[in-house]
Amino acid sequence: MAETNQLLINYYKKEEMKKVKKMMEEKLEVGEIIKSVNMEWISKEEILNILGEDYEPVIKESKVEDKHKNENMINTPSVIQNTPMEIAKKYKKYFEEYNQNRKEICKDKNISNGTFQKYLRLNYLIPELQELVNNKKLGINSAEHISFLDEKKQIRIAEIIQNYNYEITDNIAQKIKRDFGKSKKIGENYILSKEKLESYKNEKSFKLTFTQEEIQKYFNGIPNQKIKEYIISILENTQDVWITVCGNIDEW
Repeated sequence: MAETNQLLINYYKKEEMKKVKKMMEEKLEVGEIIKSVNMEWISKEEILNILGEDYEPVIKESKVEDKHKNENMINTPSVIQNTPMEIAKKYKKYFEEYNQNRKEICKDKNISNGTFQKYLRLNYLIPELQELVNNKKLGINSAEHISFLDEKKQIRIAEIIQNYNYEITDNIAQKIKRDFGKSKKIGENYILSKEKLESYKNEKSFKLTFTQEEIQKYFNGIPNQKIKEYIISILENTQDVWITVCGNIDEW
């Protein structure tokens, strides 16, 4: 029975999320979106997380004068009007003021942990990439992954984007981080180039399924992408152990 109830809750939550995304496409104001969904199934924080800090609604002319009067009626972050890097610098300031206590920051400022982490990482980008983020030539999700690269590799990424007007999707950025982040892989297959990025588009994916109970036992409340990154990092750091215990994969 509990499992059935959870399935129903998840179903209705997804339906409300669809409503939010549809209203995002229509560029409705944040207050209108919040009023239009069923708050029994989705929280205000979840709505704001879906909208993101860079969401810019289209304000109807008849409401422009009233906007400033009613602005305080809706507890939404004023940083929505700021550039991504202005938001990133503001979050960095919070991080320093709160002695790096993320949990307390997110609670006091009504920011989701995922959003806070994403914008905080933008401060690790070189100026050229920060400018590309502000100009919407590099997505915020992609930029978060790129921020884990060292300065030389970031310079190369900026060159590829600028010279070829190249779009680095979130999927490509994840693979760049995987191959050129903390790892020390060398060889012709690990040269950061436009051709290398193109090869990621044809890279076949591998799907391994866990039940919700299996994964929550170890990663309760952690986003799927973070779980994936953590598992991959463990495998990379213990590759020699796996070969010793399990033998060469080609021999299986």
